[in-house]
Amino acid sequence: MYSIMLYMKTRMTFRLSDDLAITLRHLANQTHFVEQALRNALGISCPMCDGSGKILGERLHVSNIKTIGISKLSRTEGLYLKQLVRLARNLAASKLHLSKPKSRDHVLDFLLTRNDAVLFGGTLNEQGTRFGIN
Repeated sequence: MYSIMLYMKTRMTFRLSDDLAITLRHLANQTHFVEQALRNALGISCPMCDGSGKILGERLHVSNIKTIGISKLSRTEGLYLKQLVRLARNLAASKLHLSKPKSRDHVLDFLLTRNDAVLFGGTLNEQGTRFGIN
């Protein structure tokens, strides 16, 4: 019973111009097309499922910090990294790339991505996390 209710939708009626209605009638899945067009137009597509309503089980992948070749993190830096991972999960990121810093003042450089899109990058050190906009 629950699985049937999960896929229930609300029926709506709206008017279209004749040429648009004819074109729409030739589509195999009119409902999916209209839903996708409305979500895209309203800017409410889910970043995790891209509006499909189904998540493929993709999880956040974090680079292995042991292979980067940096010195051991302090307790404070470890807490900042933990907060960064939590933020990445909340933003539905798919990968947190960690790399050796370009500056001696920093402990880690990072780049946060969702699929092929770069969300943002930044640096991590004893004073905190600094974000840079892509």
